[in-house]
Amino acid sequence: MATLIPIQTETKARLVEIFASVQGEGPHVGERQLFVRFLGCNLDCTYCDSPETKTRQTNCRVESEPGSWRFEHVPNPFTLADLLGRLSRFGSPKSYHSIAITGGEPLLQHRFLARLFPALTEAGYRIYLETSGELSERLQAVIGWVDFCAMDIKLPSSSGERTMWTEHREFLAVCRRAGVQTFAKVVVGAESTRDEIEECARVVADTWPDIPLILQPVTPFGPVTDSPKFAQMLDFQQIARRIAKDVRIIPQMHKIMGAL
Repeated sequence: MATLIPIQTETKARLVEIFASVQGEGPHVGERQLFVRFLGCNLDCTYCDSPETKTRQTNCRVESEPGSWRFEHVPNPFTLADLLGRLSRFGSPKSYHSIAITGGEPLLQHRFLARLFPALTEAGYRIYLETSGELSERLQAVIGWVDFCAMDIKLPSSSGERTMWTEHREFLAVCRRAGVQTFAKVVVGAESTRDEIEECARVVADTWPDIPLILQPVTPFGPVTDSPKFAQMLDFQQIARRIAKDVRIIPQMHKIMGAL
């Protein structure tokens, strides 16, 4: 599937969905969050579980009531006022750990985010950015308002993408300089290698050794039919722990629970 990069605008954004759920990945798993999924991605990962972000969406599906899984379809694009109005229907920001800005790759619409994030902060939300972890220049435009960053490290063996070690190091360095609470997550496939895991651990250990490195076994979806064996994950964890301080194995818990 070809990647979709939305047209950049400061005043409007194209979205895929807005809903309330729990975070299913990484060290904040189980935390109640309000999710805003942005349209568009510059990558085409084999394991992508949100392929709808890579096709032009005329409408955004918006949960009618928090936790109901009932949706209405709202035309794209959204103005800042449109989006803030929709979010206000989900209740007080204090009802949520944070608002998860996800995709696709939300930083493709960083000009809109640069207007959205200050408004969200003023409204009382904490901002949790989910990103592929390689668009460091765009990150710098919004990092001042980000409270949490879930940064991917892409393995060629599982993602089908090229190696991006340098880009990941630069991205993580921006997060560190800003003092944003960050973790690095790597989706591990059945064909992933020890050398790749070692390099992931070095990216973290060399750039920001105090943050967690999350090894996430791939969830079969679409063309991906196999997950790594548990023994393989344990082996990878031991390899990474020789280099990085904090290495954890955490699967996609929302998939296990059948949640969004």
